[in-house]
Amino acid sequence: MNNLAIKHFTTGTVLFAFLLPVFQVPAALGAHAKPVLEQLVTSPVIKPVTEIETAIVVPIANLFFGEEVSTMSAQSTIKKQVAFVSSRKAYGASLSVIEKHAETIRVQALEHGVPLDVAIGVALLENGGSETAKSSAGALGIYQLMPRTAKNLGLTVNKKTDERRIPEKNIGAGLTYLRQNYDRFGDWGLATWAYHAGEGNVAKALKIYAKTHDGITLPGVENSLALKNYVEKHDVTIHKLLSDAGVKKFTAKLNDDTAGYPYKVIATATLFKQAN
Repeated sequence: MNNLAIKHFTTGTVLFAFLLPVFQVPAALGAHAKPVLEQLVTSPVIKPVTEIETAIVVPIANLFFGEEVSTMSAQSTIKKQVAFVSSRKAYGASLSVIEKHAETIRVQALEHGVPLDVAIGVALLENGGSETAKSSAGALGIYQLMPRTAKNLGLTVNKKTDERRIPEKNIGAGLTYLRQNYDRFGDWGLATWAYHAGEGNVAKALKIYAKTHDGITLPGVENSLALKNYVEKHDVTIHKLLSDAGVKKFTAKLNDDTAGYPYKVIATATLFKQAN
């Protein structure tokens, strides 16, 4: 993190003044959501934005953007996300669920090698307000796992038994999937977006980016080593990827503001640290 990035946090908290409202209820979980953003913002355990400690904010943002966190383009993207979600209601039940299982998430995140801020941020954004919340698409549990994904991660999902309903197994599977995506792409921002958009879409976005910027034709997600090598060699972050014009055209065809997902995870991870 360079001095410019730190300045943004210590002399005006410009970036995270925009992040605070970004605590979104996924569209598919609206029926489970209970508004409580007002409770979070006014709670005495949460510091005002201007008092957020650098030690809390910088590590979270650095996981996703590195030194890019101080750029105007990153701030602009976050502002757009705030404009998109600021009128939506948040739900406190999800915060209660994650607080209840925070120790399990912490232990399993350590076991799987997933940064705790990523683990908490994804869980808090995904969760529908209960341990067994189910979306209209069929995603279920704390980490909102789809049936096929859960089965691929070793959980039993059938008419008689659905291990996604067991918090410890749901958490373990969700963190396994996050770790697998990191191993595929070599970057936590990309891994987090893959959790939402799917690894296939991340691979497609990388192919668009590589062709435009370096004239390289990347393989699909089946050759994850080539993708990871490209990401590491060319220092591709999630912000660089999602800021590319060609990638923007691609993500525009996807639903539910998918390109905003990594930014919202930063926000939820920040809010959780404030609340705790």
